[in-house]
Amino acid sequence: MPGAFTVRQFFDLVVALEEHPEWRQELRRLLLTEEVLTLPQAVRELTEAHMRAEERLSRLEAAVAELAEAQKRTEQRVEELAEAQKRTEQRLSNVEDRLGRLERIVGATVEEEAADVLRVVMEEKGYRVREEPVYWRPDGEVDVILPVEDQEERPLHVVLEAKVRLGHRAVVDWANRMRSEGFRALLARAGFNGPYLIYVYGMRADTSAEHAAQTLGIGLLTPRGEKISPPGPE
Repeated sequence: MPGAFTVRQFFDLVVALEEHPEWRQELRRLLLTEEVLTLPQAVRELTEAHMRAEERLSRLEAAVAELAEAQKRTEQRVEELAEAQKRTEQRLSNVEDRLGRLERIVGATVEEEAADVLRVVMEEKGYRVREEPVYWRPDGEVDVILPVEDQEERPLHVVLEAKVRLGHRAVVDWANRMRSEGFRALLARAGFNGPYLIYVYGMRADTSAEHAAQTLGIGLLTPRGEKISPPGPE
């Protein structure tokens, strides 16, 4: 058949292509489409992209693993901090309990010392002590009450408030309370009738406390004795 490509011609073409490698490239260009020719390059690029994606995925997995480990460390640290907080709160509670007991002990010591000083001062001033001092708690605060008689045998009560450290405000508050009708009625109902000699006591009394006591007309005692004498019974 005219124009037919015979087997012999095909083998001749193969031999010629082996002898002339440049012809093979031209034949490929004629026989293959552009897409097919570029397919190896596309495959290489896709392979490289896949490798890069694998690398990125590996880095991401490593980062996730690090975050998970960091999260575990954070949770462990939070648990440790919570436990430390519990221990701190327990220690603080223990300290507050001890401080409360110490305050009660110191407070009792101050009141007892104040009562001793008050008794000595009253006897030095010529009063006769009728009974032992009374430690009275009308509203949580401890007041010292000493029943005495004056030189004419008239009964009265010496009423004292004791503080470890005495300042102006404490003196003013005590003077106002002692001169209030409600507090005096409370004293009377408890069996402590007037008249009253009013004192304050401070283990440490600053100058403002002295000035307040002098201005308000109440007595001031310290561990050394009487610093300010009240004008008289009220």
